[in-house]
Formats: sequence, C-alpha cells, structure tokens
Amino acid sequence: MSTVPEAIVARHCGLRVFGFSLITNKVVTDYESLEKANHEEVLEAGRQVAQKLEKFVSILMAGIPQPGCAN
Repeated sequence: MSTVPEAIVARHCGLRVFGFSLITNKVVTDYESLEKANHEEVLEAGRQVAQKLEKFVSILMAGIPQPGCAN
C-alpha cells in the first residue's frame, strides 16, 4: 500500500488531502516461516468492515465544507 506518494502529489497539485489505511493482515517477515500471505484473508478482512468504513467515510464527507458553499 502506498498512501504517502499519492498524498505528496495531491498536495503538490494544490489539493486538500485526508488519508487513512485499513490494516488487514500481518506481514510475514520470517523467510523461513511456513506462513504465507493470503490474499483471500485480506479481502475477507475488508468485507468484514466494509459497512463501518462506508458509514465513517459518509460522515466524514458530510462534515467537510465544500468550496463555494456557505457553511
């Protein structure tokens, strides 16, 4: 996942930026381990929190003043 490069480019273009990331699994750092990264587990973790994230983003966006609107 790469949130920082996109945020840097967006700011360089004059855009306002808010970023958040969903951590869905542990990274396997022991190369001798038999444990493998599993893409299906990552997808399932996303599915489990999808409704909460949708509500979070909706509330967040509703609270952000829109340019040109009196708030």
